[in-house]
Amino acid sequence: MPKAFTIEEKKIIKNSLIEKGVEFFGTYGLKKTNIEDITNAVGIAKGSFYSFYSSKEELFLDVLRKAEEKIIKKVSQLLKKMMKDPRGTFKEFMLLHIQAPKANPIIQQIADKNTREYLIRKLHNNPKLQQKLQTYEYLPKFIEMWQKQGLIINKDPEILAGILKSVFTIGLDDETIEYIGREKFPEIIENLMNIIVEYMVSSDTDKK
Repeated sequence: MPKAFTIEEKKIIKNSLIEKGVEFFGTYGLKKTNIEDITNAVGIAKGSFYSFYSSKEELFLDVLRKAEEKIIKKVSQLLKKMMKDPRGTFKEFMLLHIQAPKANPIIQQIADKNTREYLIRKLHNNPKLQQKLQTYEYLPKFIEMWQKQGLIINKDPEILAGILKSVFTIGLDDETIEYIGREKFPEIIENLMNIIVEYMVSSDTDKK
């Protein structure tokens, strides 16, 4: 029978499970990570894991949430400059999202087709899963806000969000990078971002 933990112990252990989840999922991937690997690293019995999560996949969703919170924090800090430098800030906004998967293995994994299919099989009844699979769902809201401020052109926010999603996901797999051209890929992305900035950022911002 799993040991009964105090409220404070539960808080510490859950944070440790997430911390070790980041380490193991990031290194070995979701499929190859075992619950016992994580519980051994945290220092609790395997049976105690189920006092916190019903499966390693549910832990993965919490690990993903933490990774997304860090990105949102960076985005929030970045957007404080939007009114002062719309074009430069918008380009930084795109670059942050393009680099996020490479900088964070957990974000990279949720973008991986095989991992997404695996999660759907394991957690098809979990309402949190669909929310996590809707990556970049916040983009139309940001675009609408910028449109009201006169910073972004007045086009369908869903269409503009789709343009951003396209450039954010273009370099997620090596096969696509090879097809486009690995040696010139950074320069290609740089030019794509410049084109999108010129198209999406309102020309009226130049007069401000």
